[in-house]
Amino acid sequence: MRDVVRLGILGIVAMVVVANPGCRKGAVEPSPTKASATIRDVSEASIHVDLDSRRPAQKLSEYGLFQDLAKQVLAAGVVPYQLNVTSFVDHATTTNFIYLPPDQPATYRADSPFDFPVGTILVQNICFPHDVREPAKGHKLVETRLLIHKNFGWTGVPYLWNKDHTDAERAVIGGKTEITLIAKDGQSQTFLYYTPDMNQCKRCHTNNEQMVPIGVTARNLNRGIEIDESNINQLDHWHALGLLDGIPDDRDSIAKLPDWRDANHGSVAARSRAWLDANCAHCHSPGGPAIVSGLDLSFDQTQPIRFGAYKPPVAAGRGSAGLRFSILPGKPDQSFLLRRVSSTELGVMMPPLGRSLSDDDAYELLSQWIQEMPANEALAEAALNPMKAYKDAVSGGDAERGKVLFHQTQKCIHCHRVGSEGSEVGPNLSDVGKRTKPEYLLESVVDPNAQIAKQYQTEVVITDDGRVIAGVLISEDQYEVVIADSTTSHKISKDEIDDRRTSGVSIMPSLANVLTVEQVRDLIAYLVTLQESPNGS
Repeated sequence: MRDVVRLGILGIVAMVVVANPGCRKGAVEPSPTKASATIRDVSEASIHVDLDSRRPAQKLSEYGLFQDLAKQVLAAGVVPYQLNVTSFVDHATTTNFIYLPPDQPATYRADSPFDFPVGTILVQNICFPHDVREPAKGHKLVETRLLIHKNFGWTGVPYLWNKDHTDAERAVIGGKTEITLIAKDGQSQTFLYYTPDMNQCKRCHTNNEQMVPIGVTARNLNRGIEIDESNINQLDHWHALGLLDGIPDDRDSIAKLPDWRDANHGSVAARSRAWLDANCAHCHSPGGPAIVSGLDLSFDQTQPIRFGAYKPPVAAGRGSAGLRFSILPGKPDQSFLLRRVSSTELGVMMPPLGRSLSDDDAYELLSQWIQEMPANEALAEAALNPMKAYKDAVSGGDAERGKVLFHQTQKCIHCHRVGSEGSEVGPNLSDVGKRTKPEYLLESVVDPNAQIAKQYQTEVVITDDGRVIAGVLISEDQYEVVIADSTTSHKISKDEIDDRRTSGVSIMPSLANVLTVEQVRDLIAYLVTLQESPNGS
């Protein structure tokens, strides 16, 4: 029998929005730095969700998240929250709410989304201003997204609002809505806004092969909010409401993402990194589906090559347009990262989902960041002539340290097989120390594009919905192709393919500038010890 529950909150303190918490047709959204709310004792509340069903409710109203859905008055126990940085969604305004089951707070985590209990519902409204220059003229509510923590994991589901704005219908296969607004230049602009389908929700929210929330992190929630004309810290507020446990006593130790739009909130570099974290790091981060690119755009990444400086492309194609580096310090016009975040062309633009327009303000900020980024001749030389830069790494290393690098730090085992461990996206390395010389191993590590075996050439597929899939071709028939990368295998129907090409760039990212000469020396020392035949003979 299904675990159908009625989640209630009895006798706890909760926040209930009594003014417009979100946005609706003609509504005026509250100031982004204030919460129109009051604190009151909740004597009875109910939220409806089937924690076992894999089929979400047909209508948004079925969950009971709003006392008055049309007017966007929240039900008791549903709490609005604000983020320091949100992703760009075609100039839309987003408002966020959370529901947690009674007596089951989230657990604080310093560097990743909080650990939320089963029964948690995260709510996001997507609404478009009538005039980008004057938000007070009102908004049109188009979509509401739910992320629900069920017994089998998280489920993401978008809901599209009906024409009367009385309810929203489940959009399993997504949808498109014509939007007309007054743009920043004062001109009327009309475009199609694409609501993601449920599979696309999962694609963006997947980390380490599990669906997870994205933006609800300590550094993104750590901010002041206004409650009844008093300014308090939002994390303290969550803790007081019983929504969050484990928060550090030293509140000053909690990191904070800067508001990238406000020059008073941090340096150009910090604000640029915050924008990249919110818009790109859900894929380009350790555990993210795009980590095969070697690009880590999370806010904490400190290695310049990891966030793009002097980093050559992996699976070069339309995205890089022949440019050598993701970021060429001092040269915004020669940095293909900028090309990707400003493009609206399928197969080029990043992120590939969730927008039809470009974020011009972010483009200007990122351009300034790259322009101000100091050149580093040593990094440039190592990227362009890696064999020369790492010539002293062919001998003398520590094999045990190299083993840790291979299996744990760099996770080379995700693509290569050693004995009974690993996968076969890349060559089997069980006996690589017996059949190759150290100089060849060094070239494979720091300059993998120099020699690419035919069976390991990178296949790049661009689907008709804009996905870019790069990996090794595993199989192909008249109906589909199967491509594998470091995280999974992708079955792609040939009817879905918009463009396909074989890249002259290895799927293996170069470790030049990622590892020091000493680390590469250790890695080579470990690879030399691999002497066992793949078949065990």
